[in-house]
Amino acid sequence: MHASSLTCRGTDSTRSLKWTLRKPPGLLLCSLGILLKMIPLVGGSCPRLCRCDNKLLYCEGLNLTDIPHNLSSATGLSLRENNISELREGHFVGLSQLTWLYVDHNNIEYVEESAFERLRRIKELDLSTNRIESLSNGTFRPLPNLRILDLSYNRLQSLEPDLFHGLRKLTNLHLRYNALKFVPVRIFQDCRSMQFLDLGFNQLQSLARNSFAGLFKLTELHLEHNELVKINLAHFPRLISLRTLYMRNNKATIVVSTLDWTWHFLEKIDFSNNEIEYIEPHVFESVPNLKELMLDSNKLTYVDQRILGSWTSLGSITLSGNAWECSRNVCALASWLSSFQGQRDSALQCASPDMAQGEDILDAVYAFQLCEDGVEATTKTYTATRDLARGSIFKGPTRTPYDLQDMEGGEVVTNSFTVTAATDDLESTMQIHKMRQCFSNQRRKQKQKQTMQQMDTMSTTEYYVDYKPNHIEGALVIINESVEEK
Repeated sequence: MHASSLTCRGTDSTRSLKWTLRKPPGLLLCSLGILLKMIPLVGGSCPRLCRCDNKLLYCEGLNLTDIPHNLSSATGLSLRENNISELREGHFVGLSQLTWLYVDHNNIEYVEESAFERLRRIKELDLSTNRIESLSNGTFRPLPNLRILDLSYNRLQSLEPDLFHGLRKLTNLHLRYNALKFVPVRIFQDCRSMQFLDLGFNQLQSLARNSFAGLFKLTELHLEHNELVKINLAHFPRLISLRTLYMRNNKATIVVSTLDWTWHFLEKIDFSNNEIEYIEPHVFESVPNLKELMLDSNKLTYVDQRILGSWTSLGSITLSGNAWECSRNVCALASWLSSFQGQRDSALQCASPDMAQGEDILDAVYAFQLCEDGVEATTKTYTATRDLARGSIFKGPTRTPYDLQDMEGGEVVTNSFTVTAATDDLESTMQIHKMRQCFSNQRRKQKQKQTMQQMDTMSTTEYYVDYKPNHIEGALVIINESVEEK
């Protein structure tokens, strides 16, 4: 044997070590190698460079291209962050005791239909962040005890109609960030235990009424960041346990419900960042216990009185970023907002008409007197003002902002606005007085500006100007540039 050579022996039963070495570095290398082999994996040895914790095996970030062998006793296996490109039959042979398997963050492009054969005990399978484009119908059929399945961040373009057949214990399914264009009818029919379903960040353009059939225990559904052009609550029939529905960032223009059904447990709906222009008046009557609603960043111009009447259980709402038309149609919404006791976004601005553009809805309602209170008893007549604390109900004849204009030199002249207020409400009176002064000052400044503009345009050849004599010069008049005494 060469002077630098060494022999290392180790027995699993006695953990004894015997070696012959000629140089100290050889001793160190031999010891490390044997120690790695000695890290226990009950029923077998721990693969080189992997970390073993009793029956849990972690082979992460090792640039592996294949599945380690002789792992028959492992109950948990993590192969995250490697360079595995495919999963085939036999890769997991002998791993019948596995309860969880993580193969995420690899480069997997192909999964053979029989890749998970005899892995009946698996409860959690993570295949996320790979390059999977398709999966065969029977891929998950050998996994009847599967609870959590993560297929997110792949390249799935479609789902086979029986892909999830037999997964009666599945509770969580993650499919976000794929390229799915539709959801097959009744594809989740067997998933009667599912509570969480994420189909966000795909390319869904429409939904079938029975796409979610069988999901009786579903509580949270994600459909955000897709290309849905219509929101119809009839797409979610018999989801009797649904509590949260996310549909933000789609292309929906209308919200309807063509199904006579009531979702008693639905508490949160997110319709924000769509293109919603119209909501059927009866839609929210089917969700009587709704507590949180997001409708911001859409194209709503008004909200029907019937809709407002169904928002009785709301504790939070967002409505900013819509195309609110501050005409008589906004009165019902303004009245509801002024009496709403929950949380809401404060920046609700008018988009039209031009004279109100950019103004807060409630400010515009009071300033331009878009709504009137018909109550006569114990009322005061005030000029345009805002009294949020009172939450007055606006009533009166139909009137548009254009009816309120008196084009006197381009100045908009508004009439008085009647609001109910207690006679001893000194604070409200002061606020109203300040508001009147504000609008009076604005009109005066506008008048002065117009006068200056008119003077600038006067001809420079004009010889005569108006002259108002003071008390001393009262007896003098100017005639043909000479002064004569009367």
